[in-house]
Amino acid sequence: MGNDTDDYFVEKHSDEDLLAFIEQEEVVTTKEVSEHFDYHLQTVRRRLKKLEEEGRLNMKDVGKRFVWWIPRAVESNT
Repeated sequence: MGNDTDDYFVEKHSDEDLLAFIEQEEVVTTKEVSEHFDYHLQTVRRRLKKLEEEGRLNMKDVGKRFVWWIPRAVESNT
């Protein structure tokens, strides 16, 4: 179960909103997503991790940062 902050983030920004931003940028850091959607870093990290677990995102730990991108097989044809 998420807390109120997580619930608000989910209500205001759908998974598709997050994925569309990441697809547009190609590769993003957690901080970039956090700043773009104006949400707490850990809240965004939890959302991105969930999408990764669902197979909708790839993630790599590069030092003290995580980078995220959409797997080629999942990218839309638009």
